[in-house]
Amino acid sequence: MRLDKLLANKAFGSRKEVHQLIKDQRVTINGEVARKKDIHVDIESDVIAVDDQIVNTKQHYYVKFHKPKGYVTAVEDASHPVVMDLLPPEYIKMGVVPVGRLDKDTEGLLLLTNNGVWGHSIINGNKHVEKVYYVEFEGELTEDGIQRIKEGIVLGDGTHCKPALIDVLSPKSVHITIEEGKYHQVKRMIGAAGGTVTYLKRLTIGHIDLTGIEEIGSVQDLSSDDIEAFKK
Repeated sequence: MRLDKLLANKAFGSRKEVHQLIKDQRVTINGEVARKKDIHVDIESDVIAVDDQIVNTKQHYYVKFHKPKGYVTAVEDASHPVVMDLLPPEYIKMGVVPVGRLDKDTEGLLLLTNNGVWGHSIINGNKHVEKVYYVEFEGELTEDGIQRIKEGIVLGDGTHCKPALIDVLSPKSVHITIEEGKYHQVKRMIGAAGGTVTYLKRLTIGHIDLTGIEEIGSVQDLSSDDIEAFKK
């Protein structure tokens, strides 16, 4: 890969700004000052640094993000702020996109990647990736409604949901575990059982949780073990 393309992708500036970095002798390759903007580097073996700070040359990104309320899970939206507005510029440059969706007024765990195959493997229903949500609601869930959620509730528009786990925490809160990601699914399931969701937070996706990103808006790269676990 060309040196200037790599640095631009890594959000060190526009091509013109990157060219100036190289001209100012602020970029090194394996400890030697880079002299040419179009020199090709080996991203697997070469050590590239800007102002003595080593550049991460990885090309595939796998990250977890603690999404806040009020942001749409999309790359762009004409009317609302999007989750991409909160991510480091490097992720945007490298084409990182959300894996699945969280509603605008829902917070919690969101995965993002620029590896489409890996992302699809998570949202593919055949993989049976469980997602756990914490739910607060108004109203009262009926015993029949809870049982129907466990058995696979049918929503008002005829949508069939797979059997889900539901753990009643209090008269106004539950944990619910689903494998699907239908439109407003958890809210609609709770609604069909007698409640109205007032707060919704995704806690886990498979084996991934909010550990390390407890603060809303924080982001963290996934470990290699976390990445590989979803490929099995």
